[in-house]
Amino acid sequence: MNSQNHVLSGEIKKPLLPEYVLMSILTLFSFGPQYFTSLSYILNQMVIQNGLNLSTHVMLLPSICSNLAFSLGLPFGRILPMKYGTRKIYLTFIFIFLGGTIINILCWGIIPLTIGRSLQGLGAGVLFLTILPLSLRSYPNKVRNLFILFAIGGLFGCSAVGAFVGSLSLSVSEWRWIFLLNILSSLICLIIGFRILPKTKPELNSGTLKHNMKGIFLFTLLILDLIFPLYNLQEHGFTSNQVWPFFVIALLLALLFIAVDFNAVDPFIPIRSLWSAKTVSGTIMALTAHIALIAAIAGANGFLRNILDPPFIYLTYFYLWFFVGFLASGIVCTLLYDKWGAGRLGMVGSIIIIMISIQWRSMGTEVSLTAINVQMACIGVGVSMVLLSGALGTALAGDIHKAVLRSSSLHSMRNLFGSIAGPVIGWFAYRMHAIHYEDVRGEISLLNPETNSEMAGLVRNYINNGHTLTEAKSMAYYSMVVNSQKGALLGAYHDLFTILLVLGIIMLLASIGKAVTGKGRSLVQKEQHILLPAPLEKTNKKGKYV
Repeated sequence: MNSQNHVLSGEIKKPLLPEYVLMSILTLFSFGPQYFTSLSYILNQMVIQNGLNLSTHVMLLPSICSNLAFSLGLPFGRILPMKYGTRKIYLTFIFIFLGGTIINILCWGIIPLTIGRSLQGLGAGVLFLTILPLSLRSYPNKVRNLFILFAIGGLFGCSAVGAFVGSLSLSVSEWRWIFLLNILSSLICLIIGFRILPKTKPELNSGTLKHNMKGIFLFTLLILDLIFPLYNLQEHGFTSNQVWPFFVIALLLALLFIAVDFNAVDPFIPIRSLWSAKTVSGTIMALTAHIALIAAIAGANGFLRNILDPPFIYLTYFYLWFFVGFLASGIVCTLLYDKWGAGRLGMVGSIIIIMISIQWRSMGTEVSLTAINVQMACIGVGVSMVLLSGALGTALAGDIHKAVLRSSSLHSMRNLFGSIAGPVIGWFAYRMHAIHYEDVRGEISLLNPETNSEMAGLVRNYINNGHTLTEAKSMAYYSMVVNSQKGALLGAYHDLFTILLVLGIIMLLASIGKAVTGKGRSLVQKEQHILLPAPLEKTNKKGKYV
């Protein structure tokens, strides 16, 4: 990969900014908008749904396809630049992402929206591993730890900013303007990428990728097969014929893909590069942290909107605090990664997640907005600390020349599991809400003494406010139904936070395993000063030293 090691050499004359700053900007605006758009979509989904006259269930399709397309594109981000050159692949997939963005802006229904989001996901997935390793290598050794601050504050921050903008769009009831921001980011990438990325020669010849075709074919089939069951899961459940047969096929395809790719000469996803104690523990840290992030956002956002139901402006404050948590984590990890290592940082982050999860499992309507904002900031600190420590610890474990292989495998697995986890968590929350609601409704229908007493009190209050007896009874029953709905939702969110607690414990165990195997390679390497031998002393013809 010599061509990638000299990304910027001789390409820029008197740059206005340092090379690593330009590469960071290029990286941030390459696939950061995918995280930005995905989180904003979760928040403003209701606005898009009303604008396009779509059902709630149908709105799941663009999100699922976009996430799976991102997972499909990731492995290609390592291979395609070696075959065709970094510059050509980078600019090509920026155009693909831009094309998907334009489709989203002009879309009139679910099909163009799904196509546009899928193109965005595929483009961003390829760009992820095309540009991220180059960005890390562009940092000079003395300031290489600043890459952590960029990765957490910039890339993770895109998720928080996307949620912030998504909640803001709820207040203005408009959503197309968010995709206009994606066009701006793509134009920045095209301008900077065209100027600084070198015209390098491909490192692989045209026949090298023939060994990967079986793996590529099986992985593509796996991604396509997952769309249908993930889309139908929430509405029909695992026992439906529209769900479980496709998951069985996906499992068989996954096993076949692993068997083929694990023994391939040039694997599509080099899974065997993760086969060591250091890499396995780091991979588990990153995988569980990614799923924990999805669970935390789903649970906290649902609790805030459906239980507390504050004005939309408070949602923006909530995600602003989330962003503050990412920044705080970036500063801490930048200062302490080389001193503590991935394991110790992961342990600290895991403990933070466990503590917040315990508090959230008993959280009720009495919680203050300030308290939940601070707790969400802590979740941002903990999750990003574990995820980045696990990812970096895995990439830097072992032969540094194979770091890209380990990183490619980890991120491919992380995003695939994350794509599956999102719909599964949604199904779990939906199912637990139904179970809790049936329990609460059963108690109301039995008309036990506590229910009778509460109903009588409500009826009296409504009569005292000037309502007739019939109106008071109707309003009291409606109020109890609404409260039972909220109670059922609260129980579902508590169950979701229990999953977050379990994930925190798994992260803690994996972090301990990472710490036991050693601190690992540091980002900033100590410079070794080589002492040159002293010059030989010359003598003149008389034998005297000159």
